[in-house]
Amino acid sequence: MTKRWENTFKSFDETKIFYQGWIQDQAAGTIIITHGQGEHSESYHRLVDYFSKLNPSWNFIAWDLRGHGRSEGKRGYVSDFSDYTRDYALFLNHILHNQKITQPVILLSHSMGGLIQLKFMATDYSKEKYPQVVAQVCSSPLLGVAVPVPAVKDFAAGILASVMPKLTLWNEITYDMLTRDPEVIREFEVDALRHDQISSRTYLGFKENFEILANEAGRITLPTLFQIAEKDPVVSSPAAKSFFEKMKSSQKRIMIYGEGAKHEIYNDTHREEVYRDLQQQLIRWTQKEG
Repeated sequence: MTKRWENTFKSFDETKIFYQGWIQDQAAGTIIITHGQGEHSESYHRLVDYFSKLNPSWNFIAWDLRGHGRSEGKRGYVSDFSDYTRDYALFLNHILHNQKITQPVILLSHSMGGLIQLKFMATDYSKEKYPQVVAQVCSSPLLGVAVPVPAVKDFAAGILASVMPKLTLWNEITYDMLTRDPEVIREFEVDALRHDQISSRTYLGFKENFEILANEAGRITLPTLFQIAEKDPVVSSPAAKSFFEKMKSSQKRIMIYGEGAKHEIYNDTHREEVYRDLQQQLIRWTQKEG
């Protein structure tokens, strides 16, 4: 039986961050989800439902990034990209030290959440500091962009970041880039917690951290699974593959989904296959732990 709860915590600048959990009577461990740009923690209900029916099942805890979902902050705006990574470290410490959770812990992220999580792994993670965390999963990590950014927007980003930092613009992403499932698209269209805005500072933060992380990938040694679309229409699949090759994890695996797979592979038409692949990897990790 799944028991759902929700809570908030205050980050370094008093921004109230929302998070929620789905807890089972018996679970193999806990998966902590960090979502992507424009979405929120509830976007993973299909993934949670699938794993809640397994034996053994898994616990899930997911949070809303600042400026997203039910967390405070202007939609699509962040004063500096490091605010996300500071939030991430504080959230993870809050969960691991203030919540009674089933171990082992797996970190799971999608898209921009992947950029945030990988930045944390390269700069702040150590096995001594986070012994509960045994592995990570990255779904379609944002390590480069595939969606075309109009030249005028790219040029203007630096100017707007200085003179109008809180101005947000359309992120150029349409729902058919995210999934081929008409039912999911209809869900997205009426989802008041989703947004399609991005500020120049957020965009520039992407670009800056692409370069930084490309040089820091070798610092990541945690067991890692990448799940990506072969030709992701939103993020760069080649950049994800290149980053994966640079990681020094002794246990790492990349699974690539073709035949027109879209960006949100956990919400696309082939999601059952993606879930099963994730399930099998979790079994390998937990059996090794046991």
